[in-house]
Amino acid sequence: MNLKSFIRTLLVTVMLSCVTGISAQKHEGQSGNQSNSLSKLINMLGNMTDEQKAYARANWLVAPDTYVNMRDHPSSYIISPNPEPDTQNSCECSGCSSAYLLRFYGENVNGVELFNQPTFPCKHSEGAYPKCFKVLFEEQHNNYTTEYYTGSTDDLKNAVSKGIPVIVLLFNGKTLHYVPVVGYDNDYLFIQDSVNEYRNVVDCKSFNRTVEISVFDKMWNIPIESCGRLFVIVKKK
Repeated sequence: MNLKSFIRTLLVTVMLSCVTGISAQKHEGQSGNQSNSLSKLINMLGNMTDEQKAYARANWLVAPDTYVNMRDHPSSYIISPNPEPDTQNSCECSGCSSAYLLRFYGENVNGVELFNQPTFPCKHSEGAYPKCFKVLFEEQHNNYTTEYYTGSTDDLKNAVSKGIPVIVLLFNGKTLHYVPVVGYDNDYLFIQDSVNEYRNVVDCKSFNRTVEISVFDKMWNIPIESCGRLFVIVKKK
């Protein structure tokens, strides 16, 4: 297999962001299957040459900075106003998360339509690589900045408390999934999820999914280079 084919196969496998997969929140008993899935991905990454790793980093990752938490956030917080989320049909969670931020900033954008446009960046057959947010917001829309961070759930709470939805990358059992985090309290993080299957809150306009912090932490702690505990902050200039 040549370099291009190997990288394509690897990235399609690693950066899956489609709706199939098992919710870690609903199926904690299947932690063994989740570990096996991650082990296979990690083994694939471990077999990459330095040249292949460099190629991957350049094309699908933005190396995150360590978030500096000033620890000035309240014990609970919910962002308001809070747009209604899209419902994805297949692998559009990157588009839905992007559109959610654009609607938050006043633009009228549908996430599924956005993802299916030929110009949506960094796509592959099963979703999009994390670099898509930087290209979409900074190069295509021009009037936004994107900041990639890694940190603790306390750091994430601090970022959310600044009043801007924060995009995170979670492992849902078999696949990786982007979601906007819009609030928190002492026990839960609050999400506007684009996958109907994962929604566990009804009749609430502020969020449609709660994830216990201990469960969220396991889903978020992805042992893949530059993906573990990743969150993205999009700011309007």
